Amino acid sequence: MKRLSAYAAIAVFTCLFTISCTDDAQGPTKVDATKWDKNPESHFTSQRIIPLETSDDILMGDIKSIKIYNDTYFILDSRNVIFRFDKDGKYLSKIARQGRGHGEYNDIRSIDVLGNEVYTLSSFEKKIRTYSFDGEFLREIDLNEPYFDMAVEDSYILLFSNRCNNGFKNYVKISRNGEILDSWDNFSQNTSFIMGGRFLNRQGSSILYFKPFDYRIFEYDGNSSKQIAEFDFTNNERYPQSEMEDIVAFNDMVRNTEYVRQFNSAAMVDNKLVVTYSMFLDEYGIKDFIIINDLDANKCYNYCLQEQGLCSTPFPGYGYYLCDKALITYSSASGFIMANGEKVDKEILSKISPEGNPVLMRFEFKSGTSDK
Repeated sequence: MKRLSAYAAIAVFTCLFTISCTDDAQGPTKVDATKWDKNPESHFTSQRIIPLETSDDILMGDIKSIKIYNDTYFILDSRNVIFRFDKDGKYLSKIARQGRGHGEYNDIRSIDVLGNEVYTLSSFEKKIRTYSFDGEFLREIDLNEPYFDMAVEDSYILLFSNRCNNGFKNYVKISRNGEILDSWDNFSQNTSFIMGGRFLNRQGSSILYFKPFDYRIFEYDGNSSKQIAEFDFTNNERYPQSEMEDIVAFNDMVRNTEYVRQFNSAAMVDNKLVVTYSMFLDEYGIKDFIIINDLDANKCYNYCLQEQGLCSTPFPGYGYYLCDKALITYSSASGFIMANGEKVDKEILSKISPEGNPVLMRFEFKSGTSDK
């Protein structure tokens, strides 16, 4: 067996235990996810650059998570501050309630937005807290276990955990008061390694969900689950193009199914299922990929985000966010200027300070069926 890096070895350990848990929901046959797309930009209509407003009062740390809600960006940074920006990057408000007092928090693992409220999930403190857009504390829910992600609906909250006591569940549905309503997927063993990701995604009246090392995507409608797709990587073609010096070695690694893929996010765009995932490729580090599965045309395309120049986040595996319209990524302001300074409109460039807040990049998906 090919020697794996330390990261990949840990991920394999996690994968073996994670995929041993199975959903009750059954679904379609496997989708061949090994067709590399040589022209990925054909899936997007446009790229939009969004400089985030900068001032001394709203300087951000590293981005941990981005939630898009009603064309507004809610951004959680490494200091556990939640910033709210409009669609053009103008600052609107922030939530900064770090501490140990009433309505304060020590950590935020996940955020969600519904109506005019922001929900924060604290794994360490085992609580969900709710705030107004302006940071006013509204209420909190005590949880029975630490959880890793959440999606909030009008009548319930769905929780996901991959680190918990033996015999507990991966997915737990609770009422808005914290009462456990349902749960599924038994743990067979504790797991300990997950990169950042968004494993639950509310879309319309349903929630898409998946486990990071189990290549199946499910949809939950509040009552039952159904499997949308299961992706198969066993027949990988050669990767079509790469800027790597040793393209043969890179190709062999990408094609080798012994290397672990971690799914990071999923969304439905029209009738396309879009998934982002990461691979641990030894000396090449972590590389990020995207799958676009056109359910109408019965076609599936797959390509490396960094190699195609679509994204330049400084944190592979963490910096890609999907909504039902677009792929969102970001770059540090200085990194963006260095990489794109000569290509960007001067008016946009004038809004970017090298020491300022990050720059968002929004890639709009094409609607309708693929013409390939």
